[in-house]
Amino acid sequence: MIKRISGQFIRLPWQSKLVLSGSTAIFLTFFLFSFLEYHTVSKWMMNREEIAINRTMSDITTFYNSKSNKPNREDIKKSESFLRKMNDKDQLIRIYDQDGNVLVSDKNGNFSVLEAAPTGKNVTQRVSIEGNEAFVARAPLKGNNFTGTVEIVRQLNNYRRMMGNLFWVMTIFGIAAILFSAFSGFLLAKQLLKPVRDLANAMKQIKENGFQERMTVYKQKDELTALTNVFNEMMDEIEKSFLLQKQFVEDASHELRTPVAILEGHLSLLNRWGKKDPAILDESLEASLHEVSRLKKLINDLLHITRAEHPRLKNEEMTDLSETLHQLVKNLEIIHPDYHLFLEVDMKISKISISRQHLEQIMIILLDNAIKYSINNKSIWITAKQEEGEIIVSVADSGMGIPSEHLAKVFNRFYRVDKARSRENGGTGLGLSIAQRLIKKYNGAISIESQEGVGTKVKIVLPYS
Repeated sequence: MIKRISGQFIRLPWQSKLVLSGSTAIFLTFFLFSFLEYHTVSKWMMNREEIAINRTMSDITTFYNSKSNKPNREDIKKSESFLRKMNDKDQLIRIYDQDGNVLVSDKNGNFSVLEAAPTGKNVTQRVSIEGNEAFVARAPLKGNNFTGTVEIVRQLNNYRRMMGNLFWVMTIFGIAAILFSAFSGFLLAKQLLKPVRDLANAMKQIKENGFQERMTVYKQKDELTALTNVFNEMMDEIEKSFLLQKQFVEDASHELRTPVAILEGHLSLLNRWGKKDPAILDESLEASLHEVSRLKKLINDLLHITRAEHPRLKNEEMTDLSETLHQLVKNLEIIHPDYHLFLEVDMKISKISISRQHLEQIMIILLDNAIKYSINNKSIWITAKQEEGEIIVSVADSGMGIPSEHLAKVFNRFYRVDKARSRENGGTGLGLSIAQRLIKKYNGAISIESQEGVGTKVKIVLPYS
């Protein structure tokens, strides 16, 4: 039974769970409080009734025993007015002798006849008279040639009325408390779950309309507001990644379209005229091979930039910076003998925490750019130094430079300052983007300073450990 109820409760919506849980908790709390209060008031009222009957008994016995002359049977019979004055509502007072004969009595209310019970000591007890509770007090009374008993019967009508009224008041307040708790719990649950519903609605809107939807951030600073902020930040990142991916696909498609179109044109030309004209055949084959080479480089760059997003880093791998840079410069001097490469490495630098493969890839990108755009002044300076726990590597040239309006965009994928010249040089516009992503994966930074007609300086900052 309990297991079935528990299963049904679990399947309820959260709003119903909160309302039901709150109402149940308030009901149980009110029930426990009411039970304790009812029991305490009942005990207090019963003690008051007992004290009242004992006080009346004490006053009566004191009255008879305080007289200088002990009362006889006749005196007691004539004391009805005194008993009437001492009596209370719903109370019977009577005096009878040791044989049970009633000498005098006074009653205030309806009473059933009780059997006389002479006693030799003070006795107070609760009894049931025809289903109704009452207090009965008896005390011995000794007079002149007389021995009897004073008996007081006090009905608990007042007690029953008070407890009945209290019960109904508590019942009404209990029902009101349950209704109020259910209503307030409903409003509270609705308010508390509003951000959750907004989150669900935002997800539905995102599914239908795209990544631009966001949740409303409320002023209160609580866990749900923090959840809302995290969700919006996450959606910002997802939208940004989606837009970048979309832009990447569009740019890649655009970059691939040109060489494919050129290849298609030359192949069509070969198909028509190349079989008979050796000059057209040679020209078309040379152009096609050039475009295939460009396609191969573009595809390789696309693979590099994809790997740069999630490179397999080995933080424990240490690379000798000086030896790597000297080897790169030596190789480039063989490939480009007409260029002058000046290398200066701080002798304090030993090894840095970066993969040699990634370090070589980054430096080749920077040096390749410097060589491509330093046609007139073929001098390039490479420096590496240590400053305040950082390794700073810079590549400077005296080439054509970059206009200031283009500096902020040079790290964008497929961005080229001079598209025609870049295409002539075999550039794809992906090199700096690849370098930047690799450097960031090592908690580093890259920046460019350039002045058109003067030259360009690229600076890399890596942590030194």
